[in-house]
Amino acid sequence: MQHVVNCGNATACNMAKISISEASRLTGKDRSTLHRHIKSGKLSKIMDGGVPFVDTSELARVYSSFKAPIAVQHDAKVLQNSEMRQAATGGVAVDATGEIELLRLKLQHAEEKMAIEENRRRESEHREREAREEITRLLNIVEKQTYLLNAASGQDALQKELLENEPKKGWLHRLFN
Repeated sequence: MQHVVNCGNATACNMAKISISEASRLTGKDRSTLHRHIKSGKLSKIMDGGVPFVDTSELARVYSSFKAPIAVQHDAKVLQNSEMRQAATGGVAVDATGEIELLRLKLQHAEEKMAIEENRRRESEHREREAREEITRLLNIVEKQTYLLNAASGQDALQKELLENEPKKGWLHRLFN
């Protein structure tokens, strides 16, 4: 037995609803499994303009491991609070308050993401700067070692040249010295 709620001006349509594909991603279930559960009546769906949606509370009821994303949970709370205010005052301006609150929270979430990305960028720049300093240090060591090796080779050649250019001493001179 399939449970389907059709949206018109019904309150049920104002709940936190997500597409079946999104529900599949959040629950870790295949879309075909969700469709099978809808067809068997285990899970109900909402039709909004001919498009099927699943309420997050339904997913939480059927799949105990499901946790709605914070943004979806918050959207549902803001929408529910907004509806209660609108029903109490009968005004359209109150609905704008809910939207403002929702936009404020979305902005806060975006700012938090930007702060995290900024920290990652700074850390990356710091690691890059340290790597460049290490490369410079190692290049200096290699240059010093090369200089020392060349200097040592030059001294050996100089000593060899001095020995070759030294005048030959006779056997008598070598005998008495």
